[in-house]
Amino acid sequence: MCGIAGAINLPEIIKAKEVLAHRGPDSFGIYQQDDVCLVHRRLAIVDLTAAGHQPMFFQDLIITFNGEIYNFESLKKELIGLGYFFKSHSDTEVILKAFHCWGNSCLTKFNGMFAFCIFNKTTKSFFVARDKIGIKPLYYYHKESVFAFGSELKVFPAALLATKNEKALLQFLVLGYIPAPNSAYENIFKLEPGSFLEFKAEKLTTTKYWSAIDKATHQKYNISSYDVALDLVEEKLQQAVKMQMVADVNVGCFLSGGVDSSLIAAMAQKNSSKPIKTYSMGFKEKGFDESIYAMEVANHLKTDHHTLTFSPDDLLEQINDFDFYFDEPFGDFASLPLSILCKKAREQGITVALSGDGGDELFLGYERYTFATRYFNLFKNKPKLLRQLLVEGFKLSRNDQALKMVYPVSHPSLMNFYQIYATSLKPWDIAKVIHPDFLHKNYGKEAIDIFDILNIPKNFSIEDEKDLSNIDILWNLPDEMLTKSDRASMRFSLELRVPLLDANLVEISRAIPHEFLLKGGVKKAILKDILAKHVPKHLFDRPKRGFSVPIGIWFRNQLKAELLELQFGLPDFINKGYVNQLIHEHLNLGRNHAYTLWNLLRIKKFYEKKVTPATVCLF
Repeated sequence: MCGIAGAINLPEIIKAKEVLAHRGPDSFGIYQQDDVCLVHRRLAIVDLTAAGHQPMFFQDLIITFNGEIYNFESLKKELIGLGYFFKSHSDTEVILKAFHCWGNSCLTKFNGMFAFCIFNKTTKSFFVARDKIGIKPLYYYHKESVFAFGSELKVFPAALLATKNEKALLQFLVLGYIPAPNSAYENIFKLEPGSFLEFKAEKLTTTKYWSAIDKATHQKYNISSYDVALDLVEEKLQQAVKMQMVADVNVGCFLSGGVDSSLIAAMAQKNSSKPIKTYSMGFKEKGFDESIYAMEVANHLKTDHHTLTFSPDDLLEQINDFDFYFDEPFGDFASLPLSILCKKAREQGITVALSGDGGDELFLGYERYTFATRYFNLFKNKPKLLRQLLVEGFKLSRNDQALKMVYPVSHPSLMNFYQIYATSLKPWDIAKVIHPDFLHKNYGKEAIDIFDILNIPKNFSIEDEKDLSNIDILWNLPDEMLTKSDRASMRFSLELRVPLLDANLVEISRAIPHEFLLKGGVKKAILKDILAKHVPKHLFDRPKRGFSVPIGIWFRNQLKAELLELQFGLPDFINKGYVNQLIHEHLNLGRNHAYTLWNLLRIKKFYEKKVTPATVCLF
């Protein structure tokens, strides 16, 4: 796990040596020749010796790499059989020689999380790739003869960050994140998951080499029964956990006591000859504290468990540099407690932590999936008059949840009910917040929906819970959930690994028939049945409850002054009158607009941020 950057005809990129130090505190390396510069910050995980130093060279190829290739040992053996020799024990050298041997088809052989660039000195060409799921970040810029890339937006000089991407900011207001390929800046893009780009002679091309929902990747799996699905998932997950425990530094597990993290911890403990280290969050206010559930699971598994406690003030402190580490507006404030957990776990001496991310998306654990199908089926055939009467009742109630149902009940569709949970600003409310001229300029119309926001293809199937989870896997997972995990962990130089997002498991989950994923109407039925082999069911079979960050309460207290100043400094395309209405309702009428107000505050901070010119370092 590291930080990478590079460019041609952009010498300022060398500043990445300083700005990416949090991603790689162990060492740095720079390749600088003529008009090309490659930068690497190293967080040493595998092969801690100087032999693993980057940028790494082989013949006319140079690599700078962020991530881990978990199957590098088997690939190394294959390459040795083809006549290659190795000087190190690192996965970086395997990538370099795999690319030399197989070209871009090497990407289909890699099992891991990665973003890397290989520069060919002879052809002066760049090959840049990102892992299949989008676990590791990669941004890039191209204009004429200038090409640049990096792990974070802050590697780019001020001149390239001069123009904000307002259309992307609208996406953020609705979703709480900016989906690839967009970024918050014009002309700087995210390389999409499962993609690579090639740059040579001022020409840039991008290619998709893998997609989670491509049925061609599922044909190798013949899942004819629930038991076949159960056995296959258990086998592949066990393999994924075993591979991801390999490191030359201390490895631990984050354990919440929920299904996903408990399953990862159980399999990790099964693979270990000694108690593994597990870590959970403990809240000093007992009404919010759920660390007892993690403790019960840890006691059963006999792990070396640590409850890391914190207070509301600890959470508030994380807001001070929240925007710095995310670079662009980001809405998921669950990153605040995750950041504290990563910080304290790092202080406890671990460098790698296994996380349960991905289980809800792959195995239909989110309430929004079943909620959407339940209410769509309930209302789709109801007479319009009856629906209108219900809507009037919702409006009179002034209840937050009831008011969110007004538009979907009036216009019943699976996507409209899904958006009650899946969006911050509801698409049907966009016209209240965004000036119509802006919408017409950017979308050619004054009323837009989630299909416009995400640019969902017209032939995208949306018929059941699994189809809704495909939307999350393609957009929400890489650009919100995994971005949150990356920034929260790397700001404290901690590598977070996600075994449930092994690409084989992703493919298997998409090949499993819908009725097996929700066997008997039970969310995550497969994962729960596997976990029951390791942990008594009563220890994890309870309603899902995420950690609640009291942003709404803070806006009425500690953050009230900022809220009252919110309208000042927002961009012109946002309707300040409607913003003031939201503030008034939140402060005085008992309404909860925390998510939308938080996102508006992030946009304000983004416009207030001062981008200083890059300093060129000479060596």
